[in-house]
Amino acid sequence: YHVVPNGINTKIFSQLPSSTREDDKICCVGQIYGLKNQAKLIEATNELGARLTIIGKPPPNHFKYYEYCKKISGNKVRFIDFMPQQELISYYAKSKVHALPSWFETTGLSSLEAGAMGCNLVVGSGGDTSEYFHSKASFCHAHDMEGIKNAVSTELNKPIDFSFREFVLENYNWRRAAEETLKAYQIVLNNE
Repeated sequence: YHVVPNGINTKIFSQLPSSTREDDKICCVGQIYGLKNQAKLIEATNELGARLTIIGKPPPNHFKYYEYCKKISGNKVRFIDFMPQQELISYYAKSKVHALPSWFETTGLSSLEAGAMGCNLVVGSGGDTSEYFHSKASFCHAHDMEGIKNAVSTELNKPIDFSFREFVLENYNWRRAAEETLKAYQIVLNNE
């Protein structure tokens, strides 16, 4: 085997806008359905009294989950429909934390994007997220509400680590993915 990491579009996410980061603001970008676990995130942020913006829309067969998420949301939870990556930049740049406490992620591309925009990260421990985010994120189990709440609180209360931003831009981009894919083909063709 040969590892080919996922990446982000560095043309879009390399420049930080001059937005003011808001210390109590959390964003969650992704489709709204059970696997992404927004309901537990909403419960955790409700208890913390933190502001949460959820950006995305439900797949067609998950509308009941979306309605449930809206029903349990406190007055500090805001829902915004899907938006293009160019528009996401300002939301990432204003948020202190990006939280995606999923049951499973192969990467969590929105977490990579948020990391490139200087957000602290909360990610679910299911999948291979630890291979991407190492010690630069707070990990939590999707079923553990206290763990999600603690992870969010930890990331809200620590300073932004801009060294991780540089790491993401250098290591998790589509150019590197293409280079590693080419290496894999060369290995196969050379019977290595």
